[in-house]
Amino acid sequence: MFQRQPWMQRAGEFPENDLQYHELLVRAVFSGGLGPRVVEARWPGISEAFCGFHPEAVEGLGEADVARLLGDAKVIRNRRKIEAVIHNAREFGAIVKQSGSFHEFLVGLEVGSDLPDAAAELAKRFKHLGPTSAALFLFSAGWREQPQSADEAPAVAAA
Repeated sequence: MFQRQPWMQRAGEFPENDLQYHELLVRAVFSGGLGPRVVEARWPGISEAFCGFHPEAVEGLGEADVARLLGDAKVIRNRRKIEAVIHNAREFGAIVKQSGSFHEFLVGLEVGSDLPDAAAELAKRFKHLGPTSAALFLFSAGWREQPQSADEAPAVAAA
């Protein structure tokens, strides 16, 4: 489905914390429609611009920050993607608050047994994340669909 990149988690090895999940979510947003080399080349600048991907800091960015980032050659200067990252940080924070962690939220989506439905749910909740980029996010976070029989428990490991 996707070609594994060096920054991606291996199958069944999940991010260690919410910060790592959020970074992968931001990468999925910026990767939409762009090649991996373009995003990789600007990743250090994107990390700096988006507060090291700390969702609490990113959700506090406002219109003045968006305007500043649109003039920053170190980032991918796409207004819709920048605004989506800020919006998504708020949604991410709300999910973590409700679920305890982003990993637990994904476990609740039964992503290990139904990757396409989980990707569709993520695409509904997050801006500038369609089903394909949501599936890229899940893949990059180590999730793979696990076929299972009716009497087996889901093959999902805890983070």
